[in-house]
Amino acid sequence: MNNPTTKNTASDQSARDVIQHHEIGELAHFLAVFGRNKDEALKTLMTSSLQILGLDEIRQKFGSRWHALEKRIDFAVEAFFSKKMGKKDLFLRLDTGNYALIFVNTTREQGEEKANRLADELLHLLFGEVPEVEKISIKAMTLDVNLMELIDEFQNMEDLVEYLQGYNSETLEEEKQKFEEAEGELTVCYRPMVNHGKKMMSVIEAMPCRLKNGKWEVIPLDDPLITGTVELRAELDFKILRDTDVALKKLGSLKNKPLVMVSVEYETLAHAYRRMHYADILRKLPSFARKHMIINILGVENGLLNSRVRQILSALNPMVLGFTFEVGENWNDFAIISDLPVYGLSVRGRSESDLVWIEDLFKRAKSHGLRGCWRNLKNDDLARRAFIVGTDYVSGPVIGGCQADPIAPFSLKRAL
Repeated sequence: MNNPTTKNTASDQSARDVIQHHEIGELAHFLAVFGRNKDEALKTLMTSSLQILGLDEIRQKFGSRWHALEKRIDFAVEAFFSKKMGKKDLFLRLDTGNYALIFVNTTREQGEEKANRLADELLHLLFGEVPEVEKISIKAMTLDVNLMELIDEFQNMEDLVEYLQGYNSETLEEEKQKFEEAEGELTVCYRPMVNHGKKMMSVIEAMPCRLKNGKWEVIPLDDPLITGTVELRAELDFKILRDTDVALKKLGSLKNKPLVMVSVEYETLAHAYRRMHYADILRKLPSFARKHMIINILGVENGLLNSRVRQILSALNPMVLGFTFEVGENWNDFAIISDLPVYGLSVRGRSESDLVWIEDLFKRAKSHGLRGCWRNLKNDDLARRAFIVGTDYVSGPVIGGCQADPIAPFSLKRAL
């Protein structure tokens, strides 16, 4: 059969040159100022200068007085840069309260010089000759990362800037080095989780462990790797996920595979740079992880926006079965997650007094179609109570110890 010929018209060419929304999502609104299509826009962006203008020192100087000044200062800063920036330059307020300045077709040095000059002018405009206000910080970002391969992962310009901040972070390299020094004594072991409804062991948790007195022990919550910087904790989260690859490959030959629950700190995923790195590790796992892996997100607080949570989950959802959120006593944001791929809620109650709020939480969870998962139970009495109140999934030392290798699901009907 002959292929039909297509006549290219000027309108066809023009349509191809326009940045399409489906190509780069919300970024189209921002990148449109840099070029007629995605390739052209990215080339222009890569030859531009990105500077982060920070007010952190000023916030510290004003202390408790800053809250009363913040809105007026934001308004003044935006008005100032709307007049001072070039037509193709970009000014953007970041969630951190700092600002991004992008100078088109400008070298790093030229951009830094421009940014410092504008910062000095802005400082004088806002505060005059006030001795207590010293300076507005300027940090230049390197743009030598291959954005062409990454651009489709960003949902907005803030994501892009945040990623570049992570890419340029000096703290990140320091914390990575610190983690590498400790990594030799770390591993990931697997702990069974009981599915109470089906009376079987059908889930295994990937648990970070440290070598102590010749034995692998679960890293306690007060370990410096847990309580340290978000960058250090993120390195641990990356290792847990990377090492889970070994377990998944061992499970690959089994016809009946367990679900694998991998926990990760919310702050690891909240930052664009760390989230994209985590997603990249997920992509490299065996394909059946999409039907057998649950990501348990730790430290989920009240008050998160649906759009924010959606942004985070969307980056990972294609590679996993779903998510659980580990929440605390006062969490009540069911409406926020009602249309998201959240499978259930998990908790870490440690005493009888926790039973009251956990039972109430799980009742409300069930009314919203969510499962309840009680992790890290350490005594028989509390485990029995967890089963009595109808907890769907239960795990902890009292249920089963950590093992070097994952195990296949098995029935507990005679035991429960």
